[in-house]
Amino acid sequence: MRFFSATALWASAALPLSNAFYVPGVHPETFQRNDEIPMKVNSMTSLHTQLPRDYYRLPFCRPDGGPKMASENLGEFLTGNKIQSSPYVINMLRDTYCQILCQVRLDGDDAKQLRLHTKYGYHNNWIIDNIPSATQGLSKATGEKQLHYAGGFPIGSVRINHDSNMHAPDSKLLAKKKFHSF
Repeated sequence: MRFFSATALWASAALPLSNAFYVPGVHPETFQRNDEIPMKVNSMTSLHTQLPRDYYRLPFCRPDGGPKMASENLGEFLTGNKIQSSPYVINMLRDTYCQILCQVRLDGDDAKQLRLHTKYGYHNNWIIDNIPSATQGLSKATGEKQLHYAGGFPIGSVRINHDSNMHAPDSKLLAKKKFHSF
């Protein structure tokens, strides 16, 4: 009993001297102005189907040398995530306007696949500095803005008119990135 109390006293005395932070699988990073922030892509998901799809299954821009697997642990694999590198470059505290990443010419099969995935409501799931993407949308019930977290953002939209359904893939990426700085 005396040994236990002496050990507890020693451990409690050492606590104020330590300054540590550790969450398994998380390594905090600090970015300076213009540092490149890692951006990865994950499998596309849909609320209408239970089938995740590989991001590069559709005709999206690819990184030079092709996409590389970027999964960091077994849990990501077991949960169906397929995290890969991306061609996008994001720099800390640097505004970038209207930059063309690539241009893709769609053949009939690519256009059909893009329409199908848009129809089923597939979302891109990007990961910026290990934080999943989110989108801001309108509530169908009230029309008010509400935040949708960890659901990514739609690859396109279906506009319904009286003659036909028009599928409109997002041709421009208008991203507003918010970062918290200390």
